Amino acid sequence: MDVSIVGGGIAGLTLAYWLSERGDRVTVLEKSSSLRAEGFMIDFFGPGYDVAEMMGIHDELKTIHYPVDALVFMKNSGEEKYRIPYQKMRSLMNNKHYNFMRGDLEQVLYEKIRDRVDVKFNASPISIDQDENNVTVTLSDGSTVTSDLLVGADGMRSAVRSLAFNEDRNHSIRYIGYYTAAYIIDDPEILKKTGGSFYTYSEPGRQVSVYPIRGDKVATFFLYTNPEQQGHVNKEEALRQLTEKFGHMDWIVPDLLRAGNDANDFYFDEVSQVELSEWKNGRITFVGDSCQCVSLLAGQGASMAMAGAYTLAKSLEEHPADLTHALSEYEHSLHSDIETLQRSARKFANYFLPDSWWRLYVRDVLTRASILPGVRKFVNFKTVRLPK
Repeated sequence: MDVSIVGGGIAGLTLAYWLSERGDRVTVLEKSSSLRAEGFMIDFFGPGYDVAEMMGIHDELKTIHYPVDALVFMKNSGEEKYRIPYQKMRSLMNNKHYNFMRGDLEQVLYEKIRDRVDVKFNASPISIDQDENNVTVTLSDGSTVTSDLLVGADGMRSAVRSLAFNEDRNHSIRYIGYYTAAYIIDDPEILKKTGGSFYTYSEPGRQVSVYPIRGDKVATFFLYTNPEQQGHVNKEEALRQLTEKFGHMDWIVPDLLRAGNDANDFYFDEVSQVELSEWKNGRITFVGDSCQCVSLLAGQGASMAMAGAYTLAKSLEEHPADLTHALSEYEHSLHSDIETLQRSARKFANYFLPDSWWRLYVRDVLTRASILPGVRKFVNFKTVRLPK
């Protein structure tokens, strides 16, 4: 079968691997000129961990893993409030847990498929046509790609979803009230002020984290509440908002804000979910954030992307002669679980970033208690099940 995948991120590259494993001819269409390096550190656990093991990339994940000493929660003065040893947190996931930069995972996946899959960069879809036998994508350079199946793996604001259902890209997006920023700082002076841990300072409705990464650099992560969805925000306006929200803070926050002006990989976006009632339209289907975005607050986006890609590939393998049945089976396997995860993420949001000092105090108490031996067994991370 010929398959075109729009999106060369985690979901698209994982799907390309599994389809090429079964002999399909796969083309990946990526709008960027190269793999993206921007982003933030992700917690990697759950079904995606199992998929990675089946792909034989466990050693590569160990290599890109950052051995964080602890999660350290700070006071505004720069004093430590409390810390959670990383190994104790990892034990909550039965030691099946890594943390690494999103871009590092994409690079590992790309290396796995680059010699057996046709990857076209600078390829953006502008129209889609399909009939009983084929689906054709017209790209921004005027060229076309025709295949038996088209998969939208192009993220929360999916162009494929917009074209397939003839709707605005934001139509299926549910904003849940937060904005986030992340960028990497190459400054020895800032590095001296951090250690080998993941540091976080929180106030009601706003939170900033900083952690060292390879190359003697420091990565940042900002999160704050915002009542209204803003649409596209340029870097200048994003930095203004960060200064407005975080400029009063002490610790090393002033240094982090100043460094944002020189950051080349500046990331800024809303925190939202994608609620898509149907994951297929004829010979078109979706995977990853384009149909199942649970939001970064759920902490399982990369894992769910790999799980979704694996599930779709298995459904196609089990029903090779009936594409409609295969796509329906794929959706049936995951849709309700994704909805459950999304509801859980919305409830968890106010725990992750409390809106009052009292809630912040409760969060700290519960976080510290979660690693106690008698409490660990009650800590449950909702996830999805992979097909056998």
